[in-house]
Order: sequence, then C-alpha cells, then structure tokens
Amino acid sequence: MPGQRLRSPHRFPVIRRCPPARLSGTDPIMVALFRRRAHDAARHVSRCSLVAVILFAVSLLGGGTGPAAAQSAAPQSCAGGGKDMTSAEGRIAFRDGADPSDLITVAAVGDVLLHDAVQKFAMTRPDGFASLFHPVADLTRGADIAFANLEGPAAAGITKTGRTTAPPDRLWDDWVYSGYPMFNYHPSVLDALKGAGFDVLLTANNHALDRYAVGADRTIDAIEAAGLNFTGTRKRGGSEPPWYAVTETMKDGKTRRIAWLGCTYGTNGLPDRHGQVLNCYRDKARALETIRALARRDDIDAVMFAPHWGAEYEHEPEPRQRALAGAAIEAGATAVIGTHPHVMQPVERHVARDGREGLIAYSLGNFVSNQISLARRSSLILLLGLAPDSKPDGAGKLRLAAFGWIPIWVRNEDGRMQVEAIDRAGPAAQRHLEHLQAHLPPANRLPASPDYWRQNACGPAHRQDRLTEEY
Repeated sequence: MPGQRLRSPHRFPVIRRCPPARLSGTDPIMVALFRRRAHDAARHVSRCSLVAVILFAVSLLGGGTGPAAAQSAAPQSCAGGGKDMTSAEGRIAFRDGADPSDLITVAAVGDVLLHDAVQKFAMTRPDGFASLFHPVADLTRGADIAFANLEGPAAAGITKTGRTTAPPDRLWDDWVYSGYPMFNYHPSVLDALKGAGFDVLLTANNHALDRYAVGADRTIDAIEAAGLNFTGTRKRGGSEPPWYAVTETMKDGKTRRIAWLGCTYGTNGLPDRHGQVLNCYRDKARALETIRALARRDDIDAVMFAPHWGAEYEHEPEPRQRALAGAAIEAGATAVIGTHPHVMQPVERHVARDGREGLIAYSLGNFVSNQISLARRSSLILLLGLAPDSKPDGAGKLRLAAFGWIPIWVRNEDGRMQVEAIDRAGPAAQRHLEHLQAHLPPANRLPASPDYWRQNACGPAHRQDRLTEEY
C-alpha cells in the first residue's frame, strides 16, 4: 500500500467581491521593469509566431497533427511496477526494481503561474483557486509527497510598489493581487494547493521578489499558516534558517524523511538586499555542500534538488544546467527537478561515480498558466518511485526504483481554465500528447489513475472517462 501522509485540515475562505483599487502615481523602478518585461514578451511572441507558421505548414504537408497521427501516438506500453520494471527497452529504468507495494511515490509538477486571466477565472468559481486543480487533484493527492513551483508571491496586502495596504476581499484587483509582470496571489491559493495534495513548494524563482523583501516574508508566513513546506527562500532577520525543507511520510511503520533544496538563477533584476533567495549559480558551492550534508545525515532518506533555471521556451537545457544537475547528483541528490522554461525539457537517468542512480528532469513546463501555445499548455505529473536500498552500504536510504509520467494539459476554452489529465480529455488534447511524447520516453507514460505503478501494459487502457465535475 502507498505510504500514509498526515494532513492538517484546511478551509477555503469565503471571498466577497468589491471594486478594484486604482493605481495612483508611478514608480520609476516599476516603469523600467514593465518596459523590460514587455520587450522580452514581444521578442518571445515574434519568435513563437514564426514557429507557429512553420508548424502549420508542416501540418498541411502531412506532418502528423491530425486524428490519424493522434491514433498512432498512443503508447504501446506503460511504465509499471514489478521486479521486471528495468527490463523493457525504450524507457528510463533502474537496475533494481521493486514491488509496487514497496514504493514511496513522489509526484512533482511545474510552474503554478497565475496570470491575470487565471486569477479572474478563479474569482468566478465558488471554490476559488481549487477549481484550477480539481480535475487532477486525485492524481496529486494519491502520491505520498507532492511538489510544485509557486511562481510568485502570496503576500496579503502588498501592492505592486511594495507598499502595505489593507488586503482586498477579492482574489484579484490588479494592484495587490496581480499577474504578469509583477505577480502576487491571494493566499487562498495555498489552501487550494494543500487541498490538492501538495506538501512542498519551491519559492525560489525569478518572481520570488515581485513584492520585494516584505512580500517574500509574507509569502513564507502564508505558506506556514497553510501547513505547507517550502524551499529556496527565507525571511529577513538575524537568524539564518535552512534553505531546505524536510517532508515526512510513513511507510511500513517507519517514518521516511525526504529533503528538498530549491534555488533560482535570478530574480528578474530585482536586488536581493537581504539575502532571502538562494541563487543556483552564485551560491552553487553552498547549494552543493548543503546537498552533501543532507545526504550524509542518518535521518534523511533522500534528497531532491529543485533548481529554477534555463532559457524560457527552449526545449534543450543549457550547458550550465547540465553541469549543475550532474554535480548535484554526484553530491548526493536522488533527483533533480527543474522548472522555469515553461516547456518540457528532457528527463535523463544519471549514474554517479559511486554507482548511485539519479534522475534529472530539466524542466516540467507549466502546471497552470495563461500562456496559450501548445508547448506551454502541455505538461506532466512526474512520478518517482522510491524503495529501500537493500545494499549493505545503502545505510537504509531510499533509492530510485521507478519513474513514470502522467500527461496533462491546461484546458483554456469555453470560459474554463483548468489543469486536466489528457487521458480524461477529448480529441482536443491529443496534439498535446503527441508533443509530450516527442520530449519524454513514451514507455514511461502512466494512466491517469492514483494507482500509479499497479497499472502497467497489462492493466487498464489509457482512455478514461472524465471525472464527474460541475463547471
């Protein structure tokens, strides 16, 4: 049976709506930042427009985007559990498998990137932000530990200029709670993530300081109030709390502890005057030493490294991503789970010099956002199966025994904006599946079911009915 997680009860606040606050005055720093980000956005739109034209031409020439191609894209097998899980070709596998009942499952998703339109949609729903995650909540809740990148602050009462004000009683007002380019979310999104089964959040990313130092502090307060863990940022003050978080799960009567260390390549030019954000490259030596120290601890069973890095909208990792990922595995990380590019990047098995097997997922893409291109709406729920190391020198640690992925997409149509499993969607999602299978090992694909490893090639078919929902 899967490990058991202990959860604290959560409540969704009742939100009343009122007229939005008005912007008064201008801030030179804000003006410069808006101009810079608008320039970046225009550059990406121009590049992606050219790509779209090319892809359209390919489709007219039979490039494989129609129904027939969707049929051929169906996988021949699924990654499954069992002792033979390392024997199949064409998939990522590990030397020693494990029985599915012995696995501790870690689920990870990409960017929770709540543009204005996403926040506005949540504002119209009776359950607020929970409506975004509802169609896949059974899949994330089914894991023993679940991780997401919180791409922006959740700082109550902090305006775009960093001033403190009374928090509005609505989910979005474009002054306190806003989207691109200076993100800030109503703290109730944290309750929604908790309710969807998430346990630990990455707070180190390029939007970590979008509400400046005070916003980073208030975000941490809100995360702790929601009963969640976080990694990669810390509050101002004399004390220096650790950059990492530790999550716990029970398995076979034993508490297993998994450490998480997050970092980011930068903060969009906003100065980190109080040292609140761990930098992946400037603080590389500190990050690697932290991984080594955690891996040596008797009370830590596995270490997950979560860097926010890479070039936006690029499917190939940068050389410095590869270098840091390899160094992290060598330092003792069990897996590297990357975010930031907003599109999929490769997943690779990495064997350390000491023989340990690690997994590197360079980018998980967007979990939820209002980015509209196919690549930015196609993502996955990454699944890692951990099992006790039976080797004499394993020191009772957890090792990687299985890897799988469940394809998901952001349904953004007919007034709906939600994360949905592709296996539960209609024909509209098939192009997203084809895209994902071009960047991920198809044989590691798992059905959209919280049974995870129990469903292999001999189990249920991929196609499933959509969950009963009200919209």
